[in-house]
Amino acid sequence: MHFALRGIETHRDHVKLTSPKNPHGPPQIILIDWQRITYGMKAHFVCPRCQARRAILYFDGLQAYCRACADLRFASQRQRRRARLRIKAHKIRAALGDEKGKPGDLFAARQYLKSRKVYRRRIAALTAIEHELFTKAHTPQSRYRERDKKGRYLASEYGDVSAQSMFMEN
Repeated sequence: MHFALRGIETHRDHVKLTSPKNPHGPPQIILIDWQRITYGMKAHFVCPRCQARRAILYFDGLQAYCRACADLRFASQRQRRRARLRIKAHKIRAALGDEKGKPGDLFAARQYLKSRKVYRRRIAALTAIEHELFTKAHTPQSRYRERDKKGRYLASEYGDVSAQSMFMEN
């Protein structure tokens, strides 16, 4: 098939993709790999950069790439752990019927005709999440060393000997 306005030309074993930003440039050829499954055949695109089979390729206007090559991330991957925990706690509270509850508030009463087992499981999960939110303060990671006012590293607890050289001797 040929979709002239979109710059796409499809064949059984490949797709020719012409960039709308550069219509006179050479088209990008994306290979299609067919996989036999129990009820027929399934088509996969082959990423032009990493050569991996992918169901979806993302087009940036010039080239098409897979999610890993295009360095795309989900919204949750761009959030810090505490923000993800707050969102998770809010979702559990909403499932319990407490839409406006905040971490640390009293738990909502069990809803009528809701299973006690499910209610207890959600309360246990919410308790664990909120406990982690309240007890784990931010601690600097150990791989960072302290510096003085001029930006120089301070002496480690092992003196001037680095930890790496200590392990080499043993």
